[in-house]
Amino acid sequence: MRRFVSVPILSLCVLLLAGCWDRVEVNDMAFIIAAGIDKISKEEIEVTVQVFIPNPAASAAEGGAGQGNVYTVSTKGNSMPDALSELQKKFPRYFSWGHAKAYFFGEELARSGMFDDFDFLFRDIQPREQANFFICRGTAKELLEAQNDPNTYETLIKLSQKPLIHSATMHDIEEVLSGESGAFLLPVANKSKLITNQTKKTILTVEGMSVIKEGKLACFLTRDEQMGIRLFIHEDLGRNITLTEHEAGGKVVIKIITTDLHLHPSIDNGIWKMTVQLDLEADVVQNSTELLLADGSDNMRRLEEPFDKKIKEILRDTLQQLQNDQKADVLGFARAFHKKYPREWKQAKANWSTIFPTMDVQLEVKSTIQRPGISNFPFMTGQ
Repeated sequence: MRRFVSVPILSLCVLLLAGCWDRVEVNDMAFIIAAGIDKISKEEIEVTVQVFIPNPAASAAEGGAGQGNVYTVSTKGNSMPDALSELQKKFPRYFSWGHAKAYFFGEELARSGMFDDFDFLFRDIQPREQANFFICRGTAKELLEAQNDPNTYETLIKLSQKPLIHSATMHDIEEVLSGESGAFLLPVANKSKLITNQTKKTILTVEGMSVIKEGKLACFLTRDEQMGIRLFIHEDLGRNITLTEHEAGGKVVIKIITTDLHLHPSIDNGIWKMTVQLDLEADVVQNSTELLLADGSDNMRRLEEPFDKKIKEILRDTLQQLQNDQKADVLGFARAFHKKYPREWKQAKANWSTIFPTMDVQLEVKSTIQRPGISNFPFMTGQ
């Protein structure tokens, strides 16, 4: 009886003892906090990583303050796995990717295609789902070499997550790559100068959005095109739009408070059409015209028509870039058709790249100006 009892107990002990056989101590680890990939020739890429190496002795002496050094290292190879293998040879410590917060793709590499690098990252490195991806103007190496503070990336990620920007995590990219259109947006990272205590400091900032189609950088969006994208896919913009009223002797600045957008796809006799219905609410935040807005008159309703016209122009210009120039559906049109017409979508999805550019899109914009704003300045007769 003792034999039958002791065998399971001994087996359990063996399993418990084997739990730490592949453990790597902190002293043997180098934590990658950011990585960048650049194309330097037709057959060669360059990988740059920023590595944090902890100093356990200093940490213990200061009660676990967690100090260490940040290093920026680059190496070349004919693929990302090859370059990282060469990079590992330069470090006596093992790389740990679990703390990597940001991945940067250089402009030239992004234009030539990022599918191979996505495949390697998702298949082997397996970034954490909340790791963020960025396109950068110029090279990723130059961007990373300008930084030595790990907290910089946390700030950059928070900027990309604001409603005015379209952030992209590993989870987001996996989703869109397997989605209907195959096109998506990536935030654009760039360097910026900041003066603190009369000392210039280089920081990273998000300067806009880029369109990715079939794994390649299609274009950088202009300021108005970014505004159009935000109106198409975001709510609670908090963005000022200036309307110039020449006949009223000034201008009005209106802040968009909320947007409510609906896509209405239709297929008539084999013709694919989309109606975009956008309702928005706004407040007046500046008025230098002669219009009286707070006296019970109908002047606020009078402002809504030119406001609608301006929004339509922004949306139309954005569609021109996406439909005609880039042929990239980042607005969710394919998803809307798939949802409403699953049978037709199954037959036509392979031809979406030709259907989307020729699709008739109708824009319906209705704005409501809710509040005129308040001013106590006696010389502001318009208030």
